[in-house]
Amino acid sequence: MLSVAFLIVYALGKRGSKSLKLQAELARKQYLKEKETIQKAHDHEIEKKKEAEKRYSDAVNKIEKKYESDKENLTRAKKEEIKSLIKKVKEDPNEIDRILKQELGIDKH
Repeated sequence: MLSVAFLIVYALGKRGSKSLKLQAELARKQYLKEKETIQKAHDHEIEKKKEAEKRYSDAVNKIEKKYESDKENLTRAKKEEIKSLIKKVKEDPNEIDRILKQELGIDKH
């Protein structure tokens, strides 16, 4: 009698473990999807930062070139003022482009 009860309990327990395995697998798949999404977002953010840094560097170089080629029209104070404006918005490439166009007439291309 005891062995029959043991077999019934064993069979019921084994059936429940399949359900737990399925739940664990589903949770693992969801975790992997979320991990991939987070990684893609992180990679995208890194690319945006690299682009912003490059455009910032390009903007500063353009200011230097413009200053060298047009010293009489662009005073040192104006140069520093523009550099300061660009430094404040160095994370926003579109704002850098706007400042260059507005202050110096330099188009991004």
